[in-house]
Amino acid sequence: MQSRRIPSLDGLRALAILMVIALHISQRYSLPNVHTKTGALLYLLLGLSGDGVGIFFVLSGFLITALLLEEYDKTGRIAFSDFYLRRTFRILPPLYAYLAFVIILCIVIRYPLNINTVLGSALFYRNYFPADGQWFTEHTWSLCVEEQFYLAWPVALVWALNRGGKAAAARLAALLIAFAPFLRIATKMSHLHIFDHRLGYLLHTRIDSLMCGCLLAILINNPKFEALYIRFARFWWLAPLQFMVVSGALTLIFGVNYRNTIGFTIDSVFVALFIAWATRNEYSRVGRILNSKVMRHIGMLSYSAYIWQTFFLHAANPTWANSMPWGILFIWIAAVLSFNLIERPALILRKLIEKKMRKSFHITSGALP
Repeated sequence: MQSRRIPSLDGLRALAILMVIALHISQRYSLPNVHTKTGALLYLLLGLSGDGVGIFFVLSGFLITALLLEEYDKTGRIAFSDFYLRRTFRILPPLYAYLAFVIILCIVIRYPLNINTVLGSALFYRNYFPADGQWFTEHTWSLCVEEQFYLAWPVALVWALNRGGKAAAARLAALLIAFAPFLRIATKMSHLHIFDHRLGYLLHTRIDSLMCGCLLAILINNPKFEALYIRFARFWWLAPLQFMVVSGALTLIFGVNYRNTIGFTIDSVFVALFIAWATRNEYSRVGRILNSKVMRHIGMLSYSAYIWQTFFLHAANPTWANSMPWGILFIWIAAVLSFNLIERPALILRKLIEKKMRKSFHITSGALP
C-alpha cells in the first residue's frame, strides 16, 4: 500500500539528520565550550542541544501509525506480512551494506573487529547488549530501537483497535508516554551494569518519543485534538524553540537528569505538535523551507546519511576518510551512492515481490470453488 506524500516530512527528516551531523562534529572538536557563557549561548543558538534522533523517532511513530491506520480503515485489518516486507526492504539493505563494508575494511587494514558488535547491529539488539561495541556501529542503537518498535507496535495497535477502536489505541499510546519517565527512573535505579549510561538508548526508555508520533497519527481529525491544535497553531513557533533551545538550556542547568526524567517526554510532545503544524502549513515561510527541493533531497538521503555519518565523523577512525572538512562531503557522497545503488534497487525489488504476491493471491482466489 502506498500513501500520498505528506508535506514537510522530508524537510523534517533533513532537519533531524543535519542536527545529528552538527552535534557529532561539535562533540568531536568539543566546540563550543558549554562551560563558558559564550560557548553555552552559541551551543543553544546553533541548535546543537536539540535531539535530532528524537525527531526521527517521533516521525517514525507518526508515519508508521498513519500508514497502518490507513490500511485498517480501508480493509478492517492490517497485513503484517506486507508491513514487515516493506520494513525489511527499507531498513536492512543499506544497513547490511554498511556492515559488510566495515567488516571488509577491518580485514583489509587489519583493524580489530569484534564480531559481536556487528551481530548486535545486524540483529538489532546492540542497544541492550553492546558488549564492547566499537565506534563504527555505535550509532546503530537508534536503528535497534526503531526495529524493536516495528516488531511490537503493529501487533499492539491491532489489539487495541479490535477492542476499542482509535480511542483504545490512543489510550494505549498515552499510557506508554506517561509511563516512560518512570521507566527511565526505574531503569536507572535498577543499577544493572548493562544499562549504565544507556538510558537514552533503549526501547522502553525512549518509547515516549515513538508513541508521541503514534498518538498524533491516531488523534488526527479527533475533535478534541483539533480544538487543541487550533489554539496551539497561533503559537507554533514555541515548539521548535522548546526542543531546539529550551530543552538544551534545561539540560545545561540540570544535567542529564532533566532529559532522563521528563525531558525526552516534553521534547517529543513538542516535536509531535510541530509535525502537526508543519504538515498543514507547507506554504508558510517555514513550510516553504521544509518543502524546498534542497531539504526534500536531504530528507530523501537522510537514512543512508545517518548510517554513514559516524564512519566519516568519528575521531577514532584510523583512515584518512574522517579528515575535515572532507569527511562531511564523504557523508553525502556515500549517502547518494547508497540511495541510488542500494535503497532504490531494494524498493524496486520489493515492489516486484509485492506484485508477484498479489498476482499469486488473485490466481489462488480465482481457483477456489
